[in-house]
Amino acid sequence: MNKYTKLRSIKGNEAIELKKGPSRLLLCPDMGGRAFAEVAGIVPHRIDLQAAARPGDDFNNYGGNNLWPAPEGGVYGFNYKGNGWYVQPAVNTQPFEVAASKENNILESMPGRPEIDGRQPATDDSVRRVRLQKRSTLVNRAGTTMETLISREVSLSDCPAMLKSYEIEGCLSYTTIDSFEITNEVRTYAGLLAAWTLEQFDATGDTISFCIADNPYQAINFDYYEHPEERIIYYEKGFTYRTDGRSRGQIGIKAVAQAKQIGFYDFHRRLLCLRRNRSDGKGLYFNIADNNQPAGQFSAADNYSIFNSDSDMAAFELETIGAAKVDGNLLQRSELISDTVLAVFKRAEDIERFIQEKLGSAL
Repeated sequence: MNKYTKLRSIKGNEAIELKKGPSRLLLCPDMGGRAFAEVAGIVPHRIDLQAAARPGDDFNNYGGNNLWPAPEGGVYGFNYKGNGWYVQPAVNTQPFEVAASKENNILESMPGRPEIDGRQPATDDSVRRVRLQKRSTLVNRAGTTMETLISREVSLSDCPAMLKSYEIEGCLSYTTIDSFEITNEVRTYAGLLAAWTLEQFDATGDTISFCIADNPYQAINFDYYEHPEERIIYYEKGFTYRTDGRSRGQIGIKAVAQAKQIGFYDFHRRLLCLRRNRSDGKGLYFNIADNNQPAGQFSAADNYSIFNSDSDMAAFELETIGAAKVDGNLLQRSELISDTVLAVFKRAEDIERFIQEKLGSAL
């Protein structure tokens, strides 16, 4: 029994399983709306089964695909009380409510919820789309309170056309639409807020993350708490970052670089992951980093980030970052649309061919 199956057993009816062929995605509304995948028997996400079975820590780091409010650090950070690192109850413990699901292209009302658009429930359990919501209070490091409506929609889609020419044992493709709607009056001189997804994967000695972007030397923001230049190799059309979960570090990818996507590959498991930020790119980008941001909150503007943990967690994250929508100096909302593709290839050499095609030659 793999970790996905064990997690599904632990969560029981509290979780919702989305299925497409042999691939599965488990969505957990009471675990911050996190999602966990299984593809061709492989479980790529980090899953902390102990935390899932017995939550209660100051930070329940379950793993999987997760939604956070940005920024993390700086004067407006949501992850600090004074100088102490802190996870908001809205992120750590408050569950989402299931607003709606969609099965066989028919919107279904969930138990205890009114019907959606007056349509009748579907007749089977082939869930393809789920929408979650909750009203939450966030307080930043400056003491500003933000009343928010947080929404997360998760849906399955077809394997992308770019992989059709390869022999693949399994593929799972899904989209998350995440948003924070601010319902009280908050000015930009009192705080900032953007949607931010952190998709956490088990690291091995074979996991290499990458970014496809023109002008790769100018694409990276090193304004985080570590500077992992020695782990980066530049290519004609992007770069790789060795994410083996053995050395803590993080990079941002500048929004102005217009990166096409990020991802990782693992030849040993014949596993490829692609992540793409499909947001419109309009709005206010700012520094989300977990540091003091000595040059100010607008010293960076990234729409992707890659994090590598040290050996205590042995994981890494591929992150997408949204922009704040602002009217004058009034914060309104932030929406982030992210695509994830996980594919298990029949042959590792096909992954190598795919990467060479996308990145070009090393510089």
